[in-house]
Amino acid sequence: MPIDEQKRRRIKDILTKKIREKIGDFSEQEDMNKPFYFNLFSKEIVFTATLLHSIYTWLGGKWEEIAEIVAVDNFQRVERRYKIFGEISPREQASIDSILKDLEQRKSETNIDLVRSELYQSFDRNEKLRKVSETIDLYMEDDGEEYYVELKSVKPNKNEMRAAKRDLLDILAMRQKAKSLEKIHVYLALPYNPYFTGSYRRWTVTKFFKVGEDLLVGKNFWDFIGGENSYEELLGIFEEVGDEAMGLIKSTIRKLERG
Repeated sequence: MPIDEQKRRRIKDILTKKIREKIGDFSEQEDMNKPFYFNLFSKEIVFTATLLHSIYTWLGGKWEEIAEIVAVDNFQRVERRYKIFGEISPREQASIDSILKDLEQRKSETNIDLVRSELYQSFDRNEKLRKVSETIDLYMEDDGEEYYVELKSVKPNKNEMRAAKRDLLDILAMRQKAKSLEKIHVYLALPYNPYFTGSYRRWTVTKFFKVGEDLLVGKNFWDFIGGENSYEELLGIFEEVGDEAMGLIKSTIRKLERG
């Protein structure tokens, strides 16, 4: 089983503790009177939506921690918020700027193999190098292969994606001085696919990243870092936590409805 019992308990503890904390804080709020919205919908719907929004916001910042738990034991090394130090030459920087400009203007389609080749050709050992550093959401290493992952929300804006692409290109340029580019892998990862049908197609993302190359979405991401069926098992953990929390959520909402 990819997600063993110890990992399951850790993930459940993180979710359960925070959800109970969020419900407790929510039940004590005094600024919850929204008469126009109550009349437009209902107190139950308004209170539920407000509580869920608070939980959504918190969970958006916890995917890194959950991913680290899932990936541990499947790679020789796993680190969250990993800091990389290196150097980039002026030609490499110019190449990165050109790649980003072409992608943004749709003069070319994203292709990680072509990007690797362009960066490799742009490096000149005779140029003066500039020291740089990047912090990546999730770093994994196994058998000499390095994996750098940026985790984002499922519908990020264009500026976020341009910045994420630059960060990952910087890492490729930095690390190619230490080892073969074929052993350096960079990815944008999204925790799930928000589209009910078809593949992921958010234009702000697909402008800069390509599914199956440097973009991992939902099941492809979780199974990659955790092993086959990790995605389904993670959904099961969330379902368990939801079932256990539902009674507390309903009683809290009923209490608020009574005023």
